Amino acid sequence: MTPAIIERLKAEIPALQRRVYGAAALAAIMKVDGVPTVTPCAHVLPTGLQGHPQPSVATGAYVQSIDYGFAVVISLRAHDPNGERMALDEVQPLLEAVATALAGWKPAPTVGVMIFRRAVLASFARGVAIYELDFSLQHQLRIAR
Repeated sequence: MTPAIIERLKAEIPALQRRVYGAAALAAIMKVDGVPTVTPCAHVLPTGLQGHPQPSVATGAYVQSIDYGFAVVISLRAHDPNGERMALDEVQPLLEAVATALAGWKPAPTVGVMIFRRAVLASFARGVAIYELDFSLQHQLRIAR
């Protein structure tokens, strides 16, 4: 699902100017203890699975609702390169654009829709604000026994 989310954000959010990447690109930045050089940008990361309680168990079948977790990490410099304006003034519309692009979207016919969970300021260091937007994607685990 991560590639589909990346493509959706690239297509739907002009403010990111197609600067949407996967987890490997963020890992490379973190490896050198750096920050993104061109912002705003986004990185999409799978964050895990969560099972819902009370699965349905019947003869020969096991069905349980699950959520796939995803985070969209937005990096935004506090000032433009000349230090003349606050780039952070753009953060609220950008966060809303990401939420609007993904919430309610169905990335594949075999899964549910994306659900927006929260957006938080995750870090503010070296002049870069990093926001994390959390989403989940509903699905069902079906196992024939």
